[in-house]
Amino acid sequence: MRYKYLFLAFLVVFASLLEGCGKGGGTVCDLGLKPKVIATTPIGQNDTLLLSISGIDEPKTYQWEGPNGFSSHEASPRIINPIKGKDQVYSVTVVTNGGCTYTSSSEAITVTGPWNPCGLDSNNVRLVGVTRFSVGTVTGTTTSNNNYKIEGISSQASVIVEFPNNQPPAEGIYNVQSGSGALPAGAARVTVQISTTPIWTASSTGQIYVAVDGATTTVSFCDLTFTSTSPSGTVNTSNGSANFMWTP
Repeated sequence: MRYKYLFLAFLVVFASLLEGCGKGGGTVCDLGLKPKVIATTPIGQNDTLLLSISGIDEPKTYQWEGPNGFSSHEASPRIINPIKGKDQVYSVTVVTNGGCTYTSSSEAITVTGPWNPCGLDSNNVRLVGVTRFSVGTVTGTTTSNNNYKIEGISSQASVIVEFPNNQPPAEGIYNVQSGSGALPAGAARVTVQISTTPIWTASSTGQIYVAVDGATTTVSFCDLTFTSTSPSGTVNTSNGSANFMWTP
């Protein structure tokens, strides 16, 4: 009789294990299965973080959770411009068609400052179809309209990025604004000056990325639309990118 009760107790425990792992249709879940979260790393805050999970057959639902309130029910979520920081972990709970529930987490992810925008190395500027130059000198000064100007200079060209107020820019993402005069908070202005063409000005679309590491400020942008008026009065258009570092 005692063995009978022990056997019944074993069945109750075993059933409770299956209750949390598999339901319906007699599905038996693999309690030893260890699915893996895959993340595209290394990653910079001007990139897109891609998440996915492998090692599970017939997933039905997904529940992703992560830093800064991130939540998603997509199978492979995309996080555009992830927040800079270290040791960021994303977890996912997956329920299969058979009713099995599995949970997994990513390894610690580090999101750096702007990283290799448009495939450029550091201290490079490019206007597609127009010019590409290496920055030899980078300076930081206050302009007459109370903006702060960081300028990367080569022998034949320069790229100028202006920021609001008369102080060096804080780390963050700035929206591009054309025109002239003082800039509002969160905005930046970009021009490229080439000795052989009129000035190229970025239109009011796109973003500037600023990363600060100690005394070094990195200014980056990718695929901004620049326009320049030639002597004949027509307007030329080009995509521009840059990645250059300034140390006072």
